[in-house]
Amino acid sequence: MKRQYVLIGTIGCVLIVVSLLIRNSRWAEERMLKPLSAEELAYAVHDRPNDPLVFLYYGSALLKSGDLTDAAYAFTRATKLDPKLYEAYIGLGSTQFRLKDYAAAQTSFQRAAQLRPHQIAPYLGLAQAYYLSGLPEHATAPLKKIVALQPKNDLAWYTLGQMYGDAHEPDQALLAMQRAVALKPHNPEYRIALAEVLLHYARYTDAEQQLVQAIRDDYNNAYAHYLLGYVFEQEGDNPQLRGQAEQEFLNALAREPEMEPAYFDLGQLYERDGDYKPAITNYRKAFHLNPSDAQALYHLGLCLVQSGQTKEGQRLIEGAQELSRAQREIDYMQKRIIADPSNPDLRLRMARIYKKYGNYSEALQQYQVYSALRPPDRRIEKEIAACYMSFKTASTPKTSSGHPSQP
Repeated sequence: MKRQYVLIGTIGCVLIVVSLLIRNSRWAEERMLKPLSAEELAYAVHDRPNDPLVFLYYGSALLKSGDLTDAAYAFTRATKLDPKLYEAYIGLGSTQFRLKDYAAAQTSFQRAAQLRPHQIAPYLGLAQAYYLSGLPEHATAPLKKIVALQPKNDLAWYTLGQMYGDAHEPDQALLAMQRAVALKPHNPEYRIALAEVLLHYARYTDAEQQLVQAIRDDYNNAYAHYLLGYVFEQEGDNPQLRGQAEQEFLNALAREPEMEPAYFDLGQLYERDGDYKPAITNYRKAFHLNPSDAQALYHLGLCLVQSGQTKEGQRLIEGAQELSRAQREIDYMQKRIIADPSNPDLRLRMARIYKKYGNYSEALQQYQVYSALRPPDRRIEKEIAACYMSFKTASTPKTSSGHPSQP
């Protein structure tokens, strides 16, 4: 009997200790913090300035409400208080990503991956941060981690294929896209992406098969119709193939009337047949949709000359040649950047080239990559600010009659 009382007393003590541990555990604290609003969490932060979980939940609430700067501070404070708090690094990386501070986001996601190497979230964030920094060749490594952890993750294989494509590794892109299609054969986007890689190798029959299946799965996919038309156009020059190509380009435009490449390729078909009037109409539309398309402008000029409008046609041909010179300069720099993507001087030169030719959005992207690779420089920051103002001015719709003339 005495032994029974001792046992009951011992069990009672153990239960008390366990209940105290649960009450003071992270699980209990998170259960208490989860329902609190951002305002209530602000009071909690004031009362418990050394509690990393309070800062973690406060940062999450701020991130959800769009207060990114304060969210970044809260997550940073959480990581200082607890350097092993995985969720804080994920939150910090996500906040930095939304602030477009991709270099800082990379660091945060890398730390999260070190803490939990078997979680895919930090690798996905890291891949996206690399990609938006203009470094797709670096994005492949974290994506390879994801497919190693989840070999049946079709989206990861598809994204990996895209990164390989952007990094100019077509062999690897082909393998990744084939894997994505095998895992999810009725996803039209995967089929289209695989067809694009096959087109790189001029495997037109294989690309046609992929696109036909993509259209079966999504008949209203304009891009699939356009690419199928392009395949027919490349497969040969006979009336049947030209007719099939024309029909697919028209199918694409019926679904997406602003698709510039479809207008250009229709122009090509009509020009080859010597049917200059519809060729002129389609080239004009293509150039209107993409004023940097030197090819559309050049062929528009040629067709105008052939139809008797020699003076106007020659003027457009000369304009196209100037556009081509600009494009060659850009292409040359792009090749150098592909060979040395982390060279800040190349990024700065590319930004200035884009700015010179009025492509301010691309210029700002290159400036952003440059800023991530180099310490702050007041002179360059002023240059970026001026480019941003030019971008805003160019993006503002004109309300006066001073519209640029169209060819």
